Amino acid sequence: MMRMKMEMVVVVAVVLHFLVVLPACVAFNATLGWQTISKGPPLVIANGGTSGLFPDQTFLANADAVNSTSFPMALLCDLQLTKDNFGICRTGWNLSDSTDLKNIVSNATVMSTYAMRRESRTGYFSVDFTSIELNKTTAIQSNPSRTPVFDENFTPETPESTALNSANGAQYGLFFWLNVEYPTFYQQHPGKNSLASYLTTFLKEYEPEYLSATEIGILKLLKPTALKSETNLVLKFLDAGLVEESTNTTYGEIIKDLPSIATYAQGILVPKEFVYPIITFTNDTSYGYYSAPATTLVQDAHKAGLEVFVYGFANDFFPSSYNYSFDPILEVLSYVGDTFTVDGVLTDFPTTAAEAINCYPRGYKSPSTLRASTIPVQNPIILSHNGASGDFPGNTLPAYVAAINDGADYIDCTVQITKDGVPVCREDVNLIKSTNIDSVSVLYEQYYASYPEFGSGVFTFDLPLKDIRTLKAKMYSPWSEYFVRRDPSNDGKEGVLTLDEFLVFAKKNSGVGVYVNLQNAHYLRTQKNLDMVDAVVASLTKANLTNGSHKVFVASEDSSALAAIQSSIPVVKRVYVVQYDEKSPVSITTSVLTEIKKFADTIALDGRFVDPLDIFGSSFLSSTTSVVRSAQSLNMTVFYYFLSNEFNSRAIDYRSDPILHINSLVGEYNVNGFITDHPATLYNFLYNNYCWQPLGGATDVNLSTQLSPIFPVAPLPGALSLPPSPALSVAESPVSYSAPLQNGTGPLTPSSNFNSATKPRARLISSVALIFCLIFSLY
Repeated sequence: MMRMKMEMVVVVAVVLHFLVVLPACVAFNATLGWQTISKGPPLVIANGGTSGLFPDQTFLANADAVNSTSFPMALLCDLQLTKDNFGICRTGWNLSDSTDLKNIVSNATVMSTYAMRRESRTGYFSVDFTSIELNKTTAIQSNPSRTPVFDENFTPETPESTALNSANGAQYGLFFWLNVEYPTFYQQHPGKNSLASYLTTFLKEYEPEYLSATEIGILKLLKPTALKSETNLVLKFLDAGLVEESTNTTYGEIIKDLPSIATYAQGILVPKEFVYPIITFTNDTSYGYYSAPATTLVQDAHKAGLEVFVYGFANDFFPSSYNYSFDPILEVLSYVGDTFTVDGVLTDFPTTAAEAINCYPRGYKSPSTLRASTIPVQNPIILSHNGASGDFPGNTLPAYVAAINDGADYIDCTVQITKDGVPVCREDVNLIKSTNIDSVSVLYEQYYASYPEFGSGVFTFDLPLKDIRTLKAKMYSPWSEYFVRRDPSNDGKEGVLTLDEFLVFAKKNSGVGVYVNLQNAHYLRTQKNLDMVDAVVASLTKANLTNGSHKVFVASEDSSALAAIQSSIPVVKRVYVVQYDEKSPVSITTSVLTEIKKFADTIALDGRFVDPLDIFGSSFLSSTTSVVRSAQSLNMTVFYYFLSNEFNSRAIDYRSDPILHINSLVGEYNVNGFITDHPATLYNFLYNNYCWQPLGGATDVNLSTQLSPIFPVAPLPGALSLPPSPALSVAESPVSYSAPLQNGTGPLTPSSNFNSATKPRARLISSVALIFCLIFSLY
């Protein structure tokens, strides 16, 4: 792990120079234009550089922000003062949270205690160390949930160095932003008027474009100097209930008098909640929240002549607002719209903000609107995963309605089967994951069981349909073990659909295909005497979907089931689903693909076969794979599953950004289709992203021909390939579908003792965070 860490840093450090010219792919609302004070695009403010990936306020973080983000952009430095009254860029008040102090702090070093914002705080403060001492330290990731791979490789930047580097790109729209988080403290430490002295000199010598502070007093003090240096002064607001120290007034009261603020500042920097107030869903803080309708703060501030900048944006923050379906592009777009547009956003992931501003000038649009205005192109197929299961409980009517409205070409039913042989649509054979069975005590205790193949739970094949009909669907959150939970507000509202009911609904929506996925067909036939193939064929026949005139895929991980489908309804397209097992990894060779092609022309690959993680468990990409290309060389269609918006569903290389992930899978791997929990994100990328021109999109906007903030992501140079694995075996023991089983092969008996059965096994999931390999040509 350490060797890989060092290799990554060396590679990135070697190719990084500070500035590359990367103009924006700028498009804007042709009718209204940009509704900012400047009438230009909103400013992307990089919070310490790309701090969502690298240790903040370092050369590496700042250089990455410049190299991967279109302009206009500002680099932000959080000012702290040293013992000898020099400046350093660090986050927070305690150096140990963002800095490795081992070279200047020993076990015998005593932490200091100071009063700060009317509280006593103990830690390592910058004012207790000289600038020479702090130059011996190295920066670490200040957010412990993010990757530590780049820790301890760069010293913290200073305001002076960042300002000089920003000045080199000023002609392209690169600015410097100095933020003062603790003015009262630094006015007193290391000496009287320390802050005012430092800032006055700094403004005269470096003329930063922006200076923000959390206190009114220091802004008023600096106003004469700022006028000469043409620095925009910005009042930063903290929580509404906190007291602003120089006036002894709460921020909630100060924000009510915008004209007064305009007498000493040119702008305000506010938390997101000042624009979209929070509506808490539950007292359980592990859940997210909802955003209320927007206030009129932006419009009111603009009337007072104040620019409005908003902070608190990061792709990997949770809890987060359910309004945005875990899509950071959609969140930024909500602040950059037709009703109002903020003047800038402060973010840990500047690339994502630039994508939203420059590539989605019309915001996200409904498929019906886009389909009427776009040129038909051959885009990858969009298949839902249990409907729009990222927003609604899966396999329910609301989930399917949302999937269609969000642009899915196919809606899907993951087929399970009841004890009495009725096919139903459920995420998993274990009903605990996606229904309220665990709260229906009578059924739960009656049917709770353990099977070697599935672990412990309550399984569809043990319950008759009449009992399953009493259950209600609930949201399944695949990343809940990392405390990322989907919107539970629709839990308990919808029942379980049968396959017949699903097909009736699908046929009522012309133009939408169906994707029917048979799970565990071989097991059910050989061990439970239940014939899923026969049941599915009967349902498709009943719905008149077996004559080849409709868009139908039938999928399964069981080759025997697909072979039986091929024999029964040969005109239906078949998909072989390749599942990934961390405990028993396999490889997909050309000979394996040739064998699969005998019964399926389409293959659905778990994403870990396409863009796998490295073998060190660091959640970075491994080396590029060729399985998609190999399958397509045999004229096979390749589907990728599953796409979801949650930041921890993808490799660190993708920067917690679903758009960068999709862009790479489409552009670099040429995947033919995606099975996704969030069809809207994929649809808007394919049809509404003005920076992604090869795949179509609107044509009535004058697009820039220059580089966009969307770039291909590839494994870091030197990333190791996965070790060789045995070839996947697609052969299964002979089984006869649509015929009675021979005597003596009846179902196995489960362990049904409720008290002794073990709890369901936890699903192993790779860890979070995201990165990408910088490939631009720099100077």
